[in-house]
Amino acid sequence: MSNYKFIAFTFLFAFLFASSSNAQSVKYEQQTINVNGSGEVSISPDIANISFSVETNAKTASAAVKENADKTSKVLEALKSQIGENDKLSTTGYNLSPMYEYNNQTKKSEFTGYKATNTVLVKTYNLKKIGTLIDSAAEAGSNNIRGLTFDSTKRNDYRREALVKAVKDARATADTVANAAGVQITTIYQISPSYNYPVPVYRDFAESKMAAAPPSTPIEAGEITIKASVNMVLGIE
Repeated sequence: MSNYKFIAFTFLFAFLFASSSNAQSVKYEQQTINVNGSGEVSISPDIANISFSVETNAKTASAAVKENADKTSKVLEALKSQIGENDKLSTTGYNLSPMYEYNNQTKKSEFTGYKATNTVLVKTYNLKKIGTLIDSAAEAGSNNIRGLTFDSTKRNDYRREALVKAVKDARATADTVANAAGVQITTIYQISPSYNYPVPVYRDFAESKMAAAPPSTPIEAGEITIKASVNMVLGIE
């Protein structure tokens, strides 16, 4: 390597090392406060989603399918007569599968027939009729309710409201810490929001078959709590 190239290489290495050292110095000289904030809003739901299933068992697949189709048609007719103009009714799943039962004597699983399952979802805005819908579906042949959940048509509005509260909470914490430490907040380097929108399940019959439902099944929607949180990194001096 010529003297010229050696000198140039040495200069470049020294420059890169100095730049790296300066970057690290800036990194460590930067003073920040890292705080978290939370906010929540409790609201009354105005939407209910009810998932009904019709399960039928038979020795043959065709018999299970036919019996299921007959019962599901009756359930759909019963639900359509009860839902409102803006409510929605849709099929969300269909399954046909063989059934097996373990024989303790032979120590083997033996084929016993087929099970057909048809699941429909009702989205209703009339929360006062939830009990009536459940009763009607059960009387028409639905023997399984997968779940009942509640929601709000103004979810995004309430979510933003919870986020505003979370930001204010984080900033209040930062101001308290800064005042106690005798420093001033100069800028905001980062804000990371997150949301938690739990939709409560008030009745869940997924694991148990429904008997004939009693008249006027009582359902109380309760409240939904929308939660938001933020992480803020603020510069101080």
